[in-house]
Amino acid sequence: MIHALLIDAGGVLFNNITEETSFVPELARRYAVDAERLLRAVQAAAPGYERGDRGVHDVLRRLLAEAGSPRAGAYDPDGVDRLYADSVRCHDANVAELAAVARDHPELTLVLANNEAEHWDHLKNERHHHYGLFDHLCSSWRVGRVKPSAAYFAAVLEHCGAAAHEALMVDDRAAVVAAARALGLRTLHVTSPPVLRADLRATVERLTRDASRQGIRTR
Repeated sequence: MIHALLIDAGGVLFNNITEETSFVPELARRYAVDAERLLRAVQAAAPGYERGDRGVHDVLRRLLAEAGSPRAGAYDPDGVDRLYADSVRCHDANVAELAAVARDHPELTLVLANNEAEHWDHLKNERHHHYGLFDHLCSSWRVGRVKPSAAYFAAVLEHCGAAAHEALMVDDRAAVVAAARALGLRTLHVTSPPVLRADLRATVERLTRDASRQGIRTR
């Protein structure tokens, strides 16, 4: 039986901004730096702002300066926020399916389990109000760890009071799915947004049936 449903955001409930949109290339164009160099720098620096070590705008301002931008001194955080927010696409059908599964399975604890900068996590919520879906918010910056580290999963499981075998990790990244499985969590790999709608309910119900057959009591 699963008790905790751990849901990633980017690639599951939303698009992946860095990988799937023109956010970084457009940022590079605005600040007159090489787009490929900036993308590599952002990807390398992401764990730092996702853990909450530094604010995302502080990091971007530094990366633009290091890339030789003549405009880094005039960095505009509000303009960058608008560019980021306009790049976000919510997979509304997936949000609706998750909400429906939660209604049908009130025994489940829903956990937001994503890597994201604090500022942009809040920015997404201001537009899409996805925090309200969850019983626990365990974004990387809240727990000070990033997926797929074992420390991240340990912190999240402790926070929501679940053992590894009682948790189902739903994520689009193969590395996260593999790490979660190695730690004993159940997993659902969302390789494209429609996979969640096709497989989430079936996976939850299969795990529930398996537990019932084995005589495991639900909480």
